[in-house]
Amino acid sequence: MHMNKKRIAAVLGLMLIGLLYAAVLVLAFIDSSFARSCLMAALFGTIVIPAVIYGYMIFVGRRDEGGDGEDGGV
Repeated sequence: MHMNKKRIAAVLGLMLIGLLYAAVLVLAFIDSSFARSCLMAALFGTIVIPAVIYGYMIFVGRRDEGGDGEDGGV
């Protein structure tokens, strides 16, 4: 089950990054002044989106594992 969540998160992250770059490409072709800001957002997202997904996976993994024995045996 955990592998399925990781795969879904990875695919969603790739789709989001792809959409950011597609928007940059379209805006660059129509010569929009907003294209430079979108490029910076896409570059930022290329770094931040995978980091957020990785952090989410760590949080979910620890939360799922933490249910055993944390209550002190009560």
